[in-house]
Amino acid sequence: MADFRSARAGIREAVRGFHLPEYLPFAWIMLAELLFVYLASNLGKTWGMAGAGWIMRTAGEPAVHYPASFVFLISAYARVESFLFAVAGSFLIPLSLARIQAAMIGVPPTGSETVRRARGAYRATFLGYIINLTLLIAWELLLQAGPRRWFIALLGGFKAEILTWCVGVLGAFSIAAIFLYVPIRAVEEESSPRVALWGGIKEGLRLFGPTLLILLTFGWPPLLLLAPLQLRPSLIVTRFRPELIAVFIAIAVGLTSFVNYFIYSAAARLHRVNRGSAA
Repeated sequence: MADFRSARAGIREAVRGFHLPEYLPFAWIMLAELLFVYLASNLGKTWGMAGAGWIMRTAGEPAVHYPASFVFLISAYARVESFLFAVAGSFLIPLSLARIQAAMIGVPPTGSETVRRARGAYRATFLGYIINLTLLIAWELLLQAGPRRWFIALLGGFKAEILTWCVGVLGAFSIAAIFLYVPIRAVEEESSPRVALWGGIKEGLRLFGPTLLILLTFGWPPLLLLAPLQLRPSLIVTRFRPELIAVFIAIAVGLTSFVNYFIYSAAARLHRVNRGSAA
């Protein structure tokens, strides 16, 4: 129960303690994602096709033709997001965490020292994200092969799709909870990549319940926009306007940027409390 109290305290402190320099690394990822969504929404223009068409075309020729392109935009954005978090996020997330931790211990949050610590955390953060992504893909395949079929047999139709989506989201959050502390530990002075990776996973397992609470507390707003996109994208395209998909994705990108910052900020505080109590 003490860990849950610490998690709730960390959630409150993360919101109250928002600082722009700590958040800015997440903003850079957000801007890159928004740029892709904008380019992919303008495939009819030469610069739009040159900027995003080659990514969209990996899903097939229909993915670059209006209005079907907006249906394919959802999966294309997910691939771009994964790439950005793996390649750029493996430096930018530790950079944000180094600044958050600097504020906790009373040292300047910007400067060469925080950059050095973020750079040193790259390998462990990258490996942790790749393992996380691999498990997430495996979870999605398992969900489609087993539980989804059972839900359809029991409920049928759209109710089964909703239940499958909810179970999938809960599973994704559970996997994320296990790996959340990898970059947090990686920016610590004494952490080698191996120590940060396995130590972070062990900490995620030990603090699984409180960490899942943090993820669920902050993570639900973007889901309100992502749910209709993932469940019924064709309905949005045919019954409303295809461009609404790009609008929903763009809003979700903005929300997710702040959500990720608050999640890591709260988890860093929970980590610090538990490290102090274990000392």
